[in-house]
Amino acid sequence: MRKNLLPYLSDLLKKKLPFLLLRTANDSHVRVLSQRDQKWHKTVPDNMTYGVFCKFQNSEDQVFIYAEEDESFTIEKRQLKLVEQMNTTYLVDEVEQNRYVKLIEKAVSMLKETSMKKVVLSRKQSFPKKASDLEILSNLLDQYTEANCYFFYHPKVGKWMGATPEILVRVKEGKLQTMSLAGTALYKEYEVHDWGKKEIEEQELVTEFIIHNLHKNGALDIQKSEVKTVQAGSLIHLSTDITASIAMDDKSNFIHALHPTPAVCGIPRNQALEFILQNENYDRSFYTGYLGMVDQNTANYFVNLRCMQLYDQEVDIYVGGGITALSDPKAEYEETMNKLLTMKKVL
Repeated sequence: MRKNLLPYLSDLLKKKLPFLLLRTANDSHVRVLSQRDQKWHKTVPDNMTYGVFCKFQNSEDQVFIYAEEDESFTIEKRQLKLVEQMNTTYLVDEVEQNRYVKLIEKAVSMLKETSMKKVVLSRKQSFPKKASDLEILSNLLDQYTEANCYFFYHPKVGKWMGATPEILVRVKEGKLQTMSLAGTALYKEYEVHDWGKKEIEEQELVTEFIIHNLHKNGALDIQKSEVKTVQAGSLIHLSTDITASIAMDDKSNFIHALHPTPAVCGIPRNQALEFILQNENYDRSFYTGYLGMVDQNTANYFVNLRCMQLYDQEVDIYVGGGITALSDPKAEYEETMNKLLTMKKVL
């Protein structure tokens, strides 16, 4: 029950004990892995369930939560509070808008002149924090039942929360499952969205990258579904499900082969990463990294999208979008505003 979950988390926060909470899409069960001390573990434990929280750059330190405590809670669905429909106009920071649009214009020019096909550019925006961490978490769980919701805390790292639609990798009994997710539009009830050439091409690039890297690293029986439109809160995306057969012991090889995916970095990956590091001018930190929980025979990893970092008085919300030679810079900025609202409305 939620009334048991929230006091449990409150106690962990009061004692400053590291934990990772995860509620997967369309599930009523919340799982919390936590430690009994404040140690920052940077390596995988032996024969023990653990959680992982990884930065965008693979070269930087990961955080592993050793599951010295492993608790599950069942939370009831609550009647959604009516959230006032926010107009993104009120959230526009003109200085930030101009900076981001110019960055996209630079990327589009470069994409037209080079062999790079896509680069993902991101930004963050700060807002005053008017609710407690646990009130924000409750709102998140209620608003985004179809997303993979998490709450991560480590006293040496900080607090992060999110509702991501994207699976990085799931592994169970030798079967790997992943997804190619790209393209974003606002969800409109009873309306079939007509995707443009830019979004369709962008999603195809992600699919091709994933299948190529799975094959290159020895995955067998690679299968892909038809492209479909999936809903994630107030947004929709193009998605393809991809499966393959692998050995459980090889799962880390496939994580490194896929992360960062073209959905959060670009194609070719090294060229896009270089552009990001030279031009974004801020530290993504754990945004567009990944998080997950690993048991002996199963592993579930998710890309850290639709997320925020929580401080005492404010919250940083991270957003971004895939840029191709067909991108319209102003439309790309508006897309980040729509994504920003998914987190802003739970504050």
